Amino acid sequence: MTKSPRRPADTSSTLRDLRGARIQRPVVDELTAITLKAPTIDDYAQFHTNPPLIVAMTTRSFHHWQQQERFVSLVDGKDPAAFSRHIGQLHAVVRLSSVASIAVALTQALTGADGHAQREEGHAMLRRLEDPETNELRDVIEIAFEIESVDAEKVTADVIEYISRLSSEWQGPASLHELEEQAALRAYVDAAPNVDELIDAAQVHADMAKRFRQDLRRRDLPPNMRELTGAAAEGALRQQWITLARLALAQILPDREAALDHVHEAINEAPQKIAAALILAIAVGDRLRQMVAAHPWRP
Repeated sequence: MTKSPRRPADTSSTLRDLRGARIQRPVVDELTAITLKAPTIDDYAQFHTNPPLIVAMTTRSFHHWQQQERFVSLVDGKDPAAFSRHIGQLHAVVRLSSVASIAVALTQALTGADGHAQREEGHAMLRRLEDPETNELRDVIEIAFEIESVDAEKVTADVIEYISRLSSEWQGPASLHELEEQAALRAYVDAAPNVDELIDAAQVHADMAKRFRQDLRRRDLPPNMRELTGAAAEGALRQQWITLARLALAQILPDREAALDHVHEAINEAPQKIAAALILAIAVGDRLRQMVAAHPWRP
């Protein structure tokens, strides 16, 4: 079970009672947090050999899921105006939790604790599916989070390691938010990334991965550079997948089919686990955009 960091006592009984936080912090979701900016070969290699902590990701994801449930508990059907004023916060925490799930699926789990956290995130997604036994995303989720691929002995060992790290693993580059942070959460929902920039960035990462793989064919490459270059190739490829997931999840896709063609191309070439994670990103992105369109927020 994932624990959420301690937050102030909630004194609100309905959405009308929500008071804006005095401090409004920038919102950084999990995929943005693990996106490298103008990476060098060392940056790519470091990303592969020292990936983000999945335990921390899932802890923050669970916190934002709790904020969703909290919002629902505060809804008062007698005050639609309050619902309209605050629906932007719900969109934001749903997006934060959903983006985190995709980030978890795309992140390499090198420890038992992170492997367990990754599988638990997948189980959480399965529980939230409509008609989970027949939903077409069930198999996709199981593959993306490697839910059925671990034997019982390893699961037990991973759980023990996970529990030992759980109490302190929540801080990181991604941010943690409460419903009271209305302005910051609304700004996050409205701040759609530039689709063309994401497409270009994904291509840069793909080109760098190809260049590194070509360098590995050189017979005169020193052993230390061979190790660095191999890790960098893997890191660049994972950054391409992360960027394409951000594209699939973008708040606005002016030309959905053209944008997602780039994601589908990567799906056809990626390992099964990553392909499943990107398929899931497309489905989640569609759902998030439909939710906002159905319930737009009003000042």
